[in-house]
Amino acid sequence: MKKKLKRILARTLEECFKLGSLTPVPLPDYTIEVPNNPGHGHFATNLPMTLAASQKRPPREIAGILVEQMQDIDRILEKVEIAGPGFINFSLTRKEWCGVVYGVVESDGDYGRSSLGQGERVVVEFVSANPTGPLHLGHGRGAALGDTLCRILAHTGYDVVREFYINDAGRQIRLLGESIYGRWMQMSEPDYPFPEKGYHGSYVFDLAEDISKEVDLSNLGKEEAVERCAKLGKEKMLHEIKQDMARFRTPFDVWSSESELHQTGLLETSLEKIREKGLVYEKDGATWIKTQEYGDDKDRVIRKGDGQYTYFASDICYHLEKWKRGFTRAVNIWGADHHGYVQRVKAALQTNGLPDEWLSILLIQLVKLWKGGQEIKMSKRAGQYVTLKELMEEVGVDAVRFVFLTKNHDSPIDFDIELVKKKDSDNPVYYVQYAHARICSIFRKAALEGITLPEVPGDISLHLALEEEMTLIRLMAEFPPLLEEISRNLEPHHLTYYLTELASAFHRYFNVGTKKAECRIVTTDSDVSHARLLLAGAVRRVLYIGLDLMGIHAPERM
Repeated sequence: MKKKLKRILARTLEECFKLGSLTPVPLPDYTIEVPNNPGHGHFATNLPMTLAASQKRPPREIAGILVEQMQDIDRILEKVEIAGPGFINFSLTRKEWCGVVYGVVESDGDYGRSSLGQGERVVVEFVSANPTGPLHLGHGRGAALGDTLCRILAHTGYDVVREFYINDAGRQIRLLGESIYGRWMQMSEPDYPFPEKGYHGSYVFDLAEDISKEVDLSNLGKEEAVERCAKLGKEKMLHEIKQDMARFRTPFDVWSSESELHQTGLLETSLEKIREKGLVYEKDGATWIKTQEYGDDKDRVIRKGDGQYTYFASDICYHLEKWKRGFTRAVNIWGADHHGYVQRVKAALQTNGLPDEWLSILLIQLVKLWKGGQEIKMSKRAGQYVTLKELMEEVGVDAVRFVFLTKNHDSPIDFDIELVKKKDSDNPVYYVQYAHARICSIFRKAALEGITLPEVPGDISLHLALEEEMTLIRLMAEFPPLLEEISRNLEPHHLTYYLTELASAFHRYFNVGTKKAECRIVTTDSDVSHARLLLAGAVRRVLYIGLDLMGIHAPERM
């Protein structure tokens, strides 16, 4: 609708320029918004106020000129009014609004699909957990966010690649091997010292038991045994991570390995190019990169005095490889503990000529788990935490994904296990899914009564007059621009809000019919029934598409 209004206003301005009632100027940056007060119409624009400076005239006077010359060729406007200091309010005809219903039905599963991205290549890196332990709730939140974002970006015309960066080099993998070896030794020597910073989760016992069945660790020296434990432990944890992601409906196109960066020599090659630009220097036996010149609070070490490359060096190389692969935009989803790392990475990339806006980084906040009114305390250091797998088994994938998307990534989430198990309106995911299932049941009831939609529906605007019906239609009209806005701002939680609002509007509409027989969707009047079924079918389709973009099922029965 906003696009149609923009075309009307563009034609109107052109007419005013041609008539000389306004001085020709480039089209200013104006907005078309939905007013908070329904009495102010369906849409409002501030165009007259943005023209005031160039026209050297009061906004209300300009608004009057525009309203007088309004080029509503398709006659979609029911009422146009001037308001306040120079706004123009628009009310659209019911026939125009009902066109939204036809549009949803005709588009099938493509409603909301657009060419916004123009095929732009975007790489989204998310989860990227160390293969040293099971995925926890923070990883799950990152997975829900990243996967939904990828689905929406693809729906709006972007060429999206989903990537998982495996942090499988460095001290943490060695420490995993030492932890597994330590637990294996404790099977026969309970007092065998465990690594001071080792991994304490119960899964390490399981790894030690499994690996000792595959490899006779007793026939190996300690160093070789630790190396075998590290290698096999990493492989087993990575396999488990991949299984969890598959169950969480989160596929990846690329699994990039940090260790491969070291093995292929890409790390040395990339850093040598930075050195050639004069942005690397030696100090205190270490190699430093001049990130401070590009906004970092200080220069950073990329190779330590012992010759080992830092994790930061690997990260620089990894991102440069993304750039070389032809991505015009990169999105990273990291934990909140990486806050101080953001500017450091961006600065390092700028030393290589990459624009600051090329990389967007979303930091996800913590998830607090509640059960029985009590918070479940977790400690990663002590190895005491609920895994993503355990939570999926407890409440189901749909509930986990939905709750993880109920807030913006920069806000903490309280996950109430008992709440999402309820089968009532208090449960947010049940509430939305039930709206879809309820519509399916309405169509089953209509079929039993011999009512089916005609192949060519008539003019439904003659029969859709309830305010609840118009509310549903206006909400459905907001779906395509909402997806484009999410793609621009990288904030998929707005889709969760939207689906909740749409489901709530439909439940209200249905409840009106339970109180007044003449307001039921299936009535004795076949034309009214057809119109209302077409509307309900359109709502069902939008709910289905929206839930699918979130990786959530849309059940037909509940």
